[in-house]
Amino acid sequence: MISRRRLLQSGLSLAALPGWARAASDSALKTATGPDWAPWTAPTPALVLPDLAGREQKLAAWRGNVVIVSFWATWCDPCRDEIPLMSAMAKRHREEGLRLVAVNVGEALGKVTTFLAKWPVAGTVLHDRNSAASKKWEAIGLPANYLVDRGGSIRYWHLGELDWKSDRVTGVVTRMLRS
Repeated sequence: MISRRRLLQSGLSLAALPGWARAASDSALKTATGPDWAPWTAPTPALVLPDLAGREQKLAAWRGNVVIVSFWATWCDPCRDEIPLMSAMAKRHREEGLRLVAVNVGEALGKVTTFLAKWPVAGTVLHDRNSAASKKWEAIGLPANYLVDRGGSIRYWHLGELDWKSDRVTGVVTRMLRS
């Protein structure tokens, strides 16, 4: 069982997690309990999902770019706060090869498109309707953000809200863009 102490460190409460996450082991949290990015040491899971037009998209299509993969939902307050900030960063660093892939978890397509009409994403939105991809990526809460390097491997991740304006968060992204 995930310890309450580790959940509090990550800024999440047990009630905020779906049932499958409440039964997850401590190892599922890896080391993402700090205030910023944590290293990712496991292999990168596949990410193959439809976009909002129903076309299948694969993470491999963004190889050669640094990719922020963000698992989110419309009901998630921190997710709503992060989307404009991540979008601004993606726009600002687009020429350097930064891409944003926002993966909506478990919601109806109509709800997602209504949300995006108000808060557009400067990137690609994928639809994880049955939450299968978020489970493979161990996104046991929302938001869950991952930094994927130019070779297609996850290098860092964070569970919970990030301060996308802080030097500690943006510094990791810009260092990855330079490498």
